[in-house]
Amino acid sequence: MHSENTPVRAYRLLIEYDGTRYAGWQRQPHVATVQETIESTLERILRHPVRCLGAGRTDAGVHAVGQVGKIETTAFNITEDSIVRGGNTLLPEDIRITEARPCPLDFDPRRDARSRRYRYSLINQPTPSALDRHRLLHVRGEMDWAALEKGLEYLLGEHDFQAFRSSACRAVRTQLTLTRASHIDAHPVHHIEFECRSFLHNMVRIMTGLLIEIARGKHPPEVVREMLDSQKRTRAFRVVLPRGLVLMGVRYPDDEID
Repeated sequence: MHSENTPVRAYRLLIEYDGTRYAGWQRQPHVATVQETIESTLERILRHPVRCLGAGRTDAGVHAVGQVGKIETTAFNITEDSIVRGGNTLLPEDIRITEARPCPLDFDPRRDARSRRYRYSLINQPTPSALDRHRLLHVRGEMDWAALEKGLEYLLGEHDFQAFRSSACRAVRTQLTLTRASHIDAHPVHHIEFECRSFLHNMVRIMTGLLIEIARGKHPPEVVREMLDSQKRTRAFRVVLPRGLVLMGVRYPDDEID
């Protein structure tokens, strides 16, 4: 991408997007992705090929307010403001660069991350939301939020999450430490938040699906511990849709991102 004699600068980006119409973050052939959209847009500004590395490979339909990316450029007249303002002028309305700042060339937003925080949001009322249909899962009926919170307690800490990953997951290591597993009550909206250094494929959506069934009274909270201990999906439940999932932020050793 760069010649040996051309000065190269790197920028760390904070990115927000509505993932509804994208096949996820990661560039893929023949489909629209967030990464490809950002790269092709910034190439028009920087006038050279651009690769935007991301901190998290969010799946199709998943959103972000705290995705972290990194680009490198040889454009001598580029500024943080021109990346943000110029990028947002050309980007579609469902993707925004909210911040750009210089960073070391060896900064890797994925490998350097200390943790990632995800939030799953749902709305508990008789009818679905029209305005928030793309970011809130609709659940009706009485919910036992205390039982859900008990289930969250079992998830917190270090466990083998083998039972909470998709069949397509390729991760070798399934022993992870959840540093956050919490319920935020903003009735009728409810948020379930998880923080971990890394997550297995569909892990948050699987955990949330089980927790919702617990809140509905279909399973006791102890089933969470049962699945962690057995490393098997011992009960039947639905994996929730991606629409309620948001990458809220990524933490690094310098704690600059919350």
